[in-house]
Amino acid sequence: MTTAAAPAGRTNPAAAAGPAPFTEALHRFAGALRDEARLRPEDVQPVWRSVLRSQEVLADTAALHTADPSLGRLDLNGPVFVIGFLRTGSTLLHNLLGLHEDLHSPLLWELTSHTDAVRSPHAHDRLRSRAQEYVEDYYRKAPDLPTIHYIDAGRPDECHRLLANTFHSMVLEMRYRVPSYGEWLHRQSLAEPYRWHRSQLQTLMSLHRQDDGTLPVPVLKCPFHTWFLPDLVQAHPDARFIHLHRDPVEVVGSTASLCRTLRGARSDEVDTKEIGDQWFGRITGLSQQLADDRDGLVAGRPVLDMPYERLVGDPQAAMRQICAFVGVPYTAGFAAAVDDHLRDRPARARGRHVYRLEDFGLTADTVTGATADYRKRFGV
Repeated sequence: MTTAAAPAGRTNPAAAAGPAPFTEALHRFAGALRDEARLRPEDVQPVWRSVLRSQEVLADTAALHTADPSLGRLDLNGPVFVIGFLRTGSTLLHNLLGLHEDLHSPLLWELTSHTDAVRSPHAHDRLRSRAQEYVEDYYRKAPDLPTIHYIDAGRPDECHRLLANTFHSMVLEMRYRVPSYGEWLHRQSLAEPYRWHRSQLQTLMSLHRQDDGTLPVPVLKCPFHTWFLPDLVQAHPDARFIHLHRDPVEVVGSTASLCRTLRGARSDEVDTKEIGDQWFGRITGLSQQLADDRDGLVAGRPVLDMPYERLVGDPQAAMRQICAFVGVPYTAGFAAAVDDHLRDRPARARGRHVYRLEDFGLTADTVTGATADYRKRFGV
């Protein structure tokens, strides 16, 4: 097995970057990267740079809030969170809602550079270009990724990029083989990481503050939130949720395929059976929790359930329903923008995502049987 050693002089990233919060999480993740991830030698340095960058963002966030206490008082207007399992149409929904003038779906470059953007308001084009360079490098490493999950610096993206800065995010166990970190993560409270998520979001949304001090309603999207809903609600007590649902057979297979592609960007040793077991366990376990007490998990906050088939079958009807739920007008201009988006970026324009459960040691009957209560509860 190939292990990933830290670059010379960086055996302790926390020490290299100075004191930082979330020291235990950092060392759990860093140790798993070193001992378990099987990174290619040429990918070790870029991954460790991303670890250090996360620490820098947290330090910069704290400094900005200290210098400008008004950031911590920004009213996020009842942020809307798109939740549900991976591969349920959340990217489509997030992009469409980002077209509404009263809403804002944070863009990838904002999520990666929000502190720099606040400090350097005239450098936004450069920061966006830097983010696009990251995207192009990822595509070179994972050429199948655009077919599965298209990303672009100027398009809405998932706010796992904020939570991952605290080293408390499932995206880390999606991108890398880090089983000891994953098991540790799922035993943790994420109340404090989500507090930092809110602080970073306030920093980002300050870029869109109007002259009267108001903000558009932020629309956040990350399937991984669904595993930690009570902690999210504690940090965002005014949150509202759009919960997407899709047949778990498709969810498990597509999620495992995405994981295989992402891990292949940094490692030549990708175990598909291990990936299948991991995401079968994660998804079926959560499906039972959602079936038993989804409304309790969100502490009674408003939730709109949206089947995948309704979203992709009639996006305009779905947008009309969602606008009513969020409390923004369904205007002719928004409807036209939705039509333009759907016409210009049709599904599968970059190729068809092909996967088989059997490639991951699973069967449809196994997944169906393990998610029966979820399918009954949510009608999928």
